[in-house]
Amino acid sequence: MQGDDRSLIRDIYEAAVIPERWYQVFERISAFAGANGGFMIADTGGGARSWVATERFRPVLGDFYAQGWHLRNTWAERGSRRKRLQFFDETEIFAPGELDSIPMYRDFIRPRGGGWSAGSLMHFPGGGQVSMRFERPFHHGPIEDELRMRLNLLRPHLARAAFLFTRLGLRQARSTVSALQFMEIPAAVLTRSGKLLACNEAMEARLPQVSVRAGDRIAFTDDGAHLALGESLERITAGAFDRLRGPIPLPATEEQGAAVAYLIPMRGAAQDLFGCETTLLVIRPAASENRLMDLVRTKFVIDAGESQRWARLIAVACPRLAAALLASTENVQTALDRTLGRTQSGLEAQMATFLWRLGQDPGYSSVARQEAALL
Repeated sequence: MQGDDRSLIRDIYEAAVIPERWYQVFERISAFAGANGGFMIADTGGGARSWVATERFRPVLGDFYAQGWHLRNTWAERGSRRKRLQFFDETEIFAPGELDSIPMYRDFIRPRGGGWSAGSLMHFPGGGQVSMRFERPFHHGPIEDELRMRLNLLRPHLARAAFLFTRLGLRQARSTVSALQFMEIPAAVLTRSGKLLACNEAMEARLPQVSVRAGDRIAFTDDGAHLALGESLERITAGAFDRLRGPIPLPATEEQGAAVAYLIPMRGAAQDLFGCETTLLVIRPAASENRLMDLVRTKFVIDAGESQRWARLIAVACPRLAAALLASTENVQTALDRTLGRTQSGLEAQMATFLWRLGQDPGYSSVARQEAALL
């Protein structure tokens, strides 16, 4: 083994835990292989796909998926039939002259300066596959045997590092949602197909609005919100970020107040962090038009339906006083503290006392009493 390759192997194992190092590894391999660049695509199943590429091939891979060539990848189809776990080139999987009629080569690879490659398919225990490929110009001819032998000496190290790389995205996803848990922000990381990679406890508490269906795919219980989620994920997958909808409204339930869901595509440097194409889903409370209800709910830590009922009682019992209190958030909280005390025990008795005192206000009328009784 060449001395330079010993140094390269150290870089390969470093890339297993520091994804940005893969660019240096692929650039070094491309240099001695006479290639324009290289890339690695990891498919762990269930819609989870990761990839890294040298600078020249990043836009090429983007076009590759946007135009649907991954669904008709003749190179991968032929290569998967091979039993030998080595790097191979086109001469081993295509007949002479056949490349001229293969759409992927004729219409996509050759117009972008490629045509010959050295590639390998790596299968992992428990499912999943990594495709690794180094592309050279068509007019340079096939990869030489000596270069393929050198690549095959590196292949076991590349395979081990690639296996760790496929697991990196899951670890980073869990770390991210855990960090957001400290901020009490419901968060989840989704694959491009909507499969749940990780979520925090705050998201799990949103079950009346969010659910997990077959295949670990996340769903919104509201039909309109779920339709918007599906459309947004499709546009993210296609790279149509300019066509993404705004925040997705989530209607209130008896347990949860109205909220909005935000989808944040992880691309560029963020994609490097996760090691895969993912989308971050976060949920935040919707801006409420009923500040009195929000204050009552915060004060007593009760669910949305109960706090709405108490707020309606207060508003009906004394509309004039309720309106005056709502003029200032500080005044409302001060009034609640003064009238109800600073403890949360005896909620209903305290609220009843509060309503009784409101009833002593001159604005309280018999009509208001009747309306309150009907709530």
